[in-house]
Amino acid sequence: MQARARQAVKAFDLLPVLDYKSPSGTPTCLTVAGNDVYVGYSTGHVRHFLVSSSTSASGRTKYQVRYLDEMIGSKKSITKILVAPTIARIIGLAENQVFVGDMFSMVGAQSYGRSTPKNVTFISVNEASTSYDLEIAVCQARKKSVLLMMVTSERFITKQEIGNLQAVPQKVLWHGSVLLLAYEGYYSVYNLMSRTELELFPYNTTTTSPLMKTLGEGEIYMNGDGLGMIVNESGDVCRAPIAWVNQPKFVCYSKPYIIGISQTSIQVYSLLDQQLKQKSGFNDASSAADFNGNVFIVTEEQIYMLLPVPAEEQVERLLDSGNLDQAMALAEETLGNMTRSKSSRLKALRQRAANMYWTRGELEEAFSLFTQTQTPPADIYSLYDTLFRDTSCEISVAGLPEEKRQEYHVFLLQYLSKSGIRTEELNTIEFKLVALTDPDKITDFVKEKRSMDMKSVVSFLKNHGFLYLLGEYYASCGFVQEAVEQWRELEEMKAESRDPRYPGLGCIVRQLLDTNIQAVIMSNVEWLISRDPDKTLNLLISTTAELNNDHILSLLGERPLHIIAFLEELVINRGTEANRYHTQLAQQYLSLLLSPQTSRTRALHIRKKLQAHLLTSDKYAVSLILNKIQGTVLKKELAILYGKLQEHEKALKVLVYDVHDVKSAEEYCREWPSGRKELHLLLLKIYLNCTQPDLRDTLLERAVEFLNDRSSVFNYSEVYKIIPQDWPIALIEPFVYRSLGCQAHHYRTSRIIKGLSELEWARMRADRVSFTKRLVKITSGTYCAFCFHPFSDSNCSVATSGEVYHTQCISQIT
Repeated sequence: MQARARQAVKAFDLLPVLDYKSPSGTPTCLTVAGNDVYVGYSTGHVRHFLVSSSTSASGRTKYQVRYLDEMIGSKKSITKILVAPTIARIIGLAENQVFVGDMFSMVGAQSYGRSTPKNVTFISVNEASTSYDLEIAVCQARKKSVLLMMVTSERFITKQEIGNLQAVPQKVLWHGSVLLLAYEGYYSVYNLMSRTELELFPYNTTTTSPLMKTLGEGEIYMNGDGLGMIVNESGDVCRAPIAWVNQPKFVCYSKPYIIGISQTSIQVYSLLDQQLKQKSGFNDASSAADFNGNVFIVTEEQIYMLLPVPAEEQVERLLDSGNLDQAMALAEETLGNMTRSKSSRLKALRQRAANMYWTRGELEEAFSLFTQTQTPPADIYSLYDTLFRDTSCEISVAGLPEEKRQEYHVFLLQYLSKSGIRTEELNTIEFKLVALTDPDKITDFVKEKRSMDMKSVVSFLKNHGFLYLLGEYYASCGFVQEAVEQWRELEEMKAESRDPRYPGLGCIVRQLLDTNIQAVIMSNVEWLISRDPDKTLNLLISTTAELNNDHILSLLGERPLHIIAFLEELVINRGTEANRYHTQLAQQYLSLLLSPQTSRTRALHIRKKLQAHLLTSDKYAVSLILNKIQGTVLKKELAILYGKLQEHEKALKVLVYDVHDVKSAEEYCREWPSGRKELHLLLLKIYLNCTQPDLRDTLLERAVEFLNDRSSVFNYSEVYKIIPQDWPIALIEPFVYRSLGCQAHHYRTSRIIKGLSELEWARMRADRVSFTKRLVKITSGTYCAFCFHPFSDSNCSVATSGEVYHTQCISQIT
């Protein structure tokens, strides 16, 4: 055999296993069952050969074929041989005659007699039979029918006759519930269940001989014009056709290859991609057959075995040659459902192919194989040049463009996420991959607080310019001061040099608020005030940390609005008791209020705050503030301060005589925390005893209104003493009615209270009388409940609970 390699990978080795010169004529057909080989000859003989194997010292398997016996099945040329191992029978066809013999003793079986079919042109076995006996399909001369028969150890039994076919079939292939029929010039399929026949495709009878072969898994080969058609049981084409180089005479199958043997060559095609894998010159093949993947070819002088190269070896060679897709397809087809040892070998091949796909940048294929083999992520990372070394832990995909590097990073990240493995090393790697592929997700990543190599992460972020993310990482690890220092560096950089992810000073303020660490805030507050006092003030107001307020106030020294806001937080919101802060707040209000730069709108707003503070707070230095206010236009505030000093008369006179604001004076009386009746009476006296002639009439009128106002509260008896005697009752009628009503109400209320008190006193006296009338028996066995001594006379005290005491003991108890 002259071998001409058509591909780098060889699928089969052709081995001559027996040289002989048969005295029985020319070989015409061949069949194989296990280690038994049967060859039919033109003289009607059938020879039996036995195949044996042995392993050499080098580990290679050697095959040998030896002749065992023969039988004369007919006087005519043998055209077909079938073997039934379960019943130990061999069935042959020789020019329309069927004969049966014992497959081991090679002696003809005479018991079949008349049950043997006559005028047979072709026989084939049911390839999908599950019966113990042999099932065959029989074509008879000049009949448009096919007999379906069962061959037992003693006779032929006709199960069914398929009649009314389209023509006389030349060949038939029985496969389960269908018959594949070859007529002259075309093929058809006959469904035994529905009894319907469907024409498939034609062929040229001058150039093509009909040929059908079961390939396994429900696929059937059918010879066409230069093409080999592969159909399923329904006759539908299920694969691309085989484009033969030379039209084959015989077809054999050895998963996943289909072997065509022509007059001059052996052609090996893969069913996976229908491509030619191997072609070798070979002449004068008389017949060929296959069994369990081994292919036998017989010539006039030799018997050959076409032995498949081990699948692992084929895959390895394909991988070596770079044919990764073919290698994996072959591996999955041949090793996918093997034993555990073969399965582990398949895993190793997948791993190798995955590595090669990875190196070539075919990441989707690599990802699929890495997933199938459950490759540890660390093993994938080792494929980089200097990927994640212990010293630098830097990602390096040297020599690749940025777009391709990104593909690698995304692939690694997806694989790592899918693996679900979490170690410090892998967390560190995943962090870096997230930073390289989607930096916006780093913040969410660090919030998970996974264990990572801090030194490696810090080095990586610095080297790649992720300075803002470095601060985020510091903060997530609890190094708040380091995070703030990193962001301070960014804040002080020029805008064009900053990390574009840096959001601004707000991130520092937020971090300090989130952590509320007093030392960190105080160490950065001066710098923050210099950069953005407004955001710093928000931090100082919002934080719950205990701060050095005096130091902060000194830092805010030239920013009065910020000082006021901070003092308001301390005094109003937090309710501090420190007198100096209350005093300082009042001083700041005054300074801003009296400043000529303060706008009118702001001054009005500040004055309202000052008045509220002076009125509600008791912690400020009243005398100090009073000295600052005296001589200014702030008369209402002056009145409040007089009030704080309990100098209410001065306060009210300021409001009435200086400010001319009687409404404020009356509000002062109503809003003062205590002594409202006395303050109202004092204000009334000021109204009535005005010393300023220009105000006397106005204040008298106001005094009348003040008296008649229902919100005014007085000690009515004192009011009647000071009002002018010449005032008519009608002038102050509302006041009079109100006062009389109040007096009547007071009188009635007093009578009710007196009556209830007298009733309670009477009840208590009745209880006392009933209690004192109760008899108490004193005996020698009666003891004082206090001193536990007996009584020497009848003088005793009895509690309401019934306990008896000495009179001197009861005085000690009370």
